[in-house]
Amino acid sequence: MRNYPADRFVIGLLVVAGIIAAVACAARAEDGHALHHDKYMHWKQPGTNISCCNERKVENGVVTGDCSPAEARVVNGSWIARKPDGEWVDIPDDRIIRERNPSSEDGHLCYNYGKVLCFVPPFGGG
Repeated sequence: MRNYPADRFVIGLLVVAGIIAAVACAARAEDGHALHHDKYMHWKQPGTNISCCNERKVENGVVTGDCSPAEARVVNGSWIARKPDGEWVDIPDDRIIRERNPSSEDGHLCYNYGKVLCFVPPFGGG
């Protein structure tokens, strides 16, 4: 069996690239709130003067918000969105904020206390 240093180098590069890609995906998911906090902090629950965002603290000590980018789509004429835990939730029409979306690729869901607080559809649509 021959020792090929070039093969080891290529394998090492592939392993490092995989680790970097995994970390980048995880960071994107966790930083969604921080990335858009300047928008979230001004959103009010429709029909109230109550904020959509309260930056709750999760059990592991990491501060996260209750607002974050969310995969969303229309099903049978109504919006649904995926919560951070992966569960899909129905979006009541009276929880939709009809304003410019800070990122066109995702909807934005503010979910806490077991209910939808606010939702901005992808592309600012509604």
